[in-house]
Amino acid sequence: MNNYIPKIINESKQRVVEIFAYSFIVLIGILSTLNIFNTIVSSINLRKKDFAVLKSLGMSQKQINKMLTLEGMFYCLDSIIYGLLISMMILYLMFTKMQNTNLYTFEVPWIQIAISIIVTYIITFIAMLTAKSTIKRQNIIDEIRNENV
Repeated sequence: MNNYIPKIINESKQRVVEIFAYSFIVLIGILSTLNIFNTIVSSINLRKKDFAVLKSLGMSQKQINKMLTLEGMFYCLDSIIYGLLISMMILYLMFTKMQNTNLYTFEVPWIQIAISIIVTYIITFIAMLTAKSTIKRQNIIDEIRNENV
């Protein structure tokens, strides 16, 4: 019975740590998603006049959509490259610090990396769709006349 109580206490402490860790991960995920949306939508809103000029010069909506899709893919690719490089360096640094314990081996979490890449592309795609819808609804003449930035 005496061994059972410390085991329950350790399990409850471990659960509390897991809850805080997962809550922190979810919070960082939500903030990152909002940051991606804000960056893409702000970029498109600041260039509304440019898109109106392109439309007036003869660029079709399909061409603008293709341009924005490529731009979104480059945003995503850029963030994935930087994120993977930084996270791999941090992962290896953590491994070297914990190597003395002989409990861990260095393994690259390929499944989690693939999931994060897919989720990043999905979030960027959805953000680009919302930005494209604002451009689709704009009036060319009003946007060119509008001097407010």
